[in-house]
Amino acid sequence: MNETLATAISDHGALALVLAIAGTTAGLVRAYVSHRTRLHEEREASTRTAARAAWLTRLAEADHDVVRIVERDRDGHREVELGSLDSARRDATREAA
Repeated sequence: MNETLATAISDHGALALVLAIAGTTAGLVRAYVSHRTRLHEEREASTRTAARAAWLTRLAEADHDVVRIVERDRDGHREVELGSLDSARRDATREAA
């Protein structure tokens, strides 16, 4: 009877060891996937920022009276209007003349 009890306990111990190894492996895989996802999102945001800066530079070099930029992304909603003060001054100068 003692041999049967010892065999059952050792079987349960082996099962516990296998489950512990599987759990540790699953945790490491999850951490790796999470890390790679975060790196990919940061790289994508950096690329988007560089493209936005290049576009804004091109837009600033062009000759426009008023430029209105509306952005919606995961950070929120932004509206920027460029050149409105300069054009308002020009309009006021034209009216005065």
